[in-house]
Amino acid sequence: MSTRDPAEPRDLVSLLRTGEAPPEIRAFAARGLLPLDGDDQLRALLAVIEDPDTETAARARAALGEVPPEDLARFVGGAEPTGIELDVLARRSQDSAVLERIIRNKNVADQTLEMLAHTVTGAPQDALIVNQVRLLKQPSLIEALFANPNLTADGRRRLNEIREEFFEKEERRKEAELKRLEEAAAEAAAVGDLTPEELAEVAAVQAEEGPGSLSDEEFKKLLTGGIIHRKIATMTVSEKIKLAYAGGKEERRILISDANKLVGTAVLKSRGITINEIESICQMRHLSDELFRLIAGKREWVRKPPITLALVKNPKVPLGISMPLVKNVPIRELRLISRDPNLAEGLRITARKILVEKRR
Repeated sequence: MSTRDPAEPRDLVSLLRTGEAPPEIRAFAARGLLPLDGDDQLRALLAVIEDPDTETAARARAALGEVPPEDLARFVGGAEPTGIELDVLARRSQDSAVLERIIRNKNVADQTLEMLAHTVTGAPQDALIVNQVRLLKQPSLIEALFANPNLTADGRRRLNEIREEFFEKEERRKEAELKRLEEAAAEAAAVGDLTPEELAEVAAVQAEEGPGSLSDEEFKKLLTGGIIHRKIATMTVSEKIKLAYAGGKEERRILISDANKLVGTAVLKSRGITINEIESICQMRHLSDELFRLIAGKREWVRKPPITLALVKNPKVPLGISMPLVKNVPIRELRLISRDPNLAEGLRITARKILVEKRR
């Protein structure tokens, strides 16, 4: 049985992508001197655009600037580029045809599209707007397009129609359903007492809110199976904090996303919260930075590999939290992190550096 030549082109590209290629090979890739065909030559060049060696990276950027736009467009449209390759090209090319093909490519990452949505014009902008499947899957794209100073009047009209049809109508439907369920709610069961410390914190918030919030007895009557989920939307902050301390897994899952950070903090202090719940929370992309800092600051949680990995792989976690944790990630996951276009460039570069150090 024959063995595969380690110098085979595809293997050279793979080595460059993982950061395991020797410096001289990376330098050759930046100069276009590797024995590769056209597409693989470009793949090798893209793999060293963000090389840790500044001279190699600078040469690669200069070489990419010399590639004709039509060659880049052909590569994007027919060579099955990876998400990272598309992201690099999206950030380095200003050609309309190249950008349009990137936007239409099925491998393009969410973060790449969101970056482009803020600035693209003409055909690339139209390609984004007509892709309703992607817009509905990633609503932040709609907001990014609205923030684009060059959004056309027709594009704004179409986006408003999408938002009205698929989001605002659904929100009104949910509000009507909530009202119907509240009117049909049955009497509730009581919950156990809170600790003196928890009651003191709730009382402090309640005092700020003034009169009108529910008494403890009235609050307890809200707590029954399905009623909790229906009533949370109408609760005051102090009531939500009570529920965060005394409720169950489903209540915590809803309350962790509350706009008031005191509610999310109370969820993390809940006596019943589990490691699995913390891991799930670390994967959420809409929480405040403060909640991620609280989790990272608790040793018994951050020492758990799944929690560390979830924090590092979540692009919404601040770099000040995720960067120090990268060194604790397994090699297999480091490879994935180094190639994930949804993560910050600095985090990917750090992962590649750690990979190289661990293999020495």
